[in-house]
Amino acid sequence: MFRYRSLTLIAVLMLIVSACGTSAEPTDSTTTSTVAETTTTTVQNSTTTTPDTTTPADSQTVTIYFAAGDASDCSLVQGFERAVPATADPITAAFEALVGGPDPTETSAGAGSFFSSATTGSVRSVDLTDGLLKIEFVDFRNEISNASTSCGSASLVASLNATAFEFDEVERVRYTIFGSCNNFYNWLQGECQDQTRTGPVAVDLNVMDEALGSGCTPGAEQLPDGDWFGYVGSATSAHIEFDLACWFSGTPAAEAAAEDGQESPPPNDYYIRNTSPETRTVAVSDAVEVSKLVDTGGAELEAISYDDWASGWDGRFYQPGVWITIDGGTIVDITEQYVP
Repeated sequence: MFRYRSLTLIAVLMLIVSACGTSAEPTDSTTTSTVAETTTTTVQNSTTTTPDTTTPADSQTVTIYFAAGDASDCSLVQGFERAVPATADPITAAFEALVGGPDPTETSAGAGSFFSSATTGSVRSVDLTDGLLKIEFVDFRNEISNASTSCGSASLVASLNATAFEFDEVERVRYTIFGSCNNFYNWLQGECQDQTRTGPVAVDLNVMDEALGSGCTPGAEQLPDGDWFGYVGSATSAHIEFDLACWFSGTPAAEAAAEDGQESPPPNDYYIRNTSPETRTVAVSDAVEVSKLVDTGGAELEAISYDDWASGWDGRFYQPGVWITIDGGTIVDITEQYVP
């Protein structure tokens, strides 16, 4: 699983990798808008399917959209059918298929994409509430850095939008990287926005909504499943005492620091807010994985058993903040966070 580690936002200025050519002609229909308000998503008139002509009884069919054409229209996309398990949530399954990139048959039919096997599994969570679809990605910016160009961002968002708006119940879409809408759009040289069927709309978020991971306002005494940043008060063989904190990066870091009367933008592009003395007792899974900062003081991580990590915690001179991943009510991953 990719994990957010960088303390600075990445803005890579590289040329877009052009999509493979196709002989199909685009229609005049426009379905969604991309980052640039004057750029629209155009869906080709034909939908190319995979070789299977029938869907097994234990499967359902979703359509995912990849770039098409010769890149003269950066937002041109074409749909391809995929069979997914019948029991799967179709929206989640569609996006999980999309981020795996086109298969050889689809590539031969003209599909192009920034997504590939390198980004497989990069959908962190999918939530649809009252027509607003929130898609959280892990940090794949290094894997698809070319998408940060003007044409690249139009192509990427067009592919995402066409896949999302395939589903009638979706009215708006918000894309995030590790919980942050600004992380996603700052990378694409823009500001946080929701995508709609008629174009993008600006989003005015409360700074607390932009804390990375699953945030820092769970609204419950017991932390739900997700990724949480904070500090470990103590660690036993069965649980840790966890002090939840807020980790901000980029634009939200500057806003949070300013709200707190601190230097803004903050040094190194990150800011930690920890105003609550409350701690939570969180159970640890028997299969928990731990990544510990090496003792040399750098950002390098090393794997260590939980028992060794917990037994040595109290005696460590420096106790860094950690990210914990909770799944099924227990901690399945602990990763120490480097700060310069």
